[in-house]
Amino acid sequence: MIDQKQTIEISEPKISITEIVFITPFYLISDAIDLILFFFALDDFGIMDLTRTSISQFYFVVIKKMGPEVWLTNLAVNGIKVIPYIGSLVPSTFLWFTIIFLDRSGGTKIGKVVEKIKKARKITKPVSKK
Repeated sequence: MIDQKQTIEISEPKISITEIVFITPFYLISDAIDLILFFFALDDFGIMDLTRTSISQFYFVVIKKMGPEVWLTNLAVNGIKVIPYIGSLVPSTFLWFTIIFLDRSGGTKIGKVVEKIKKARKITKPVSKK
C-alpha cells in the first residue's frame, strides 16, 4: 500500500549561481589546455590533472562541505584523467555539470526513479507455467 503522507525533501543547493559562473571557466580552460596538449601528442605528466583535482577537492570538501557522492564523483573522474591521453577524452567540464545537477536536486530525482523501479519489480511477479 502506498503511504499517503510521503514527504519530499527540498534542500537548498550548496553551489550558488555566482560560484557556477566563476568556476565553470576554470574547468573550461583546463579542458582546453588538456585538448591542446592531446592534439599535439604531448603529455603534461599529470600536472594539470593534479592541480585541477587538488583545487576542486579542496573546494568541495573543505569550503563547501559537500556530501561523499559529490567529492567521490569528482575524485573518480579526476582519477581517470590522470591516465595519459585517455584522460583527455573525459572533459572535466562534464564532471562539473554533473556535480551541479546532483547539487540542484538531481540526486532526489534519481532516487525517485530508483524507487519507482523497485516498486514496479515488487508488483510484477513472474507467471509460473503449469
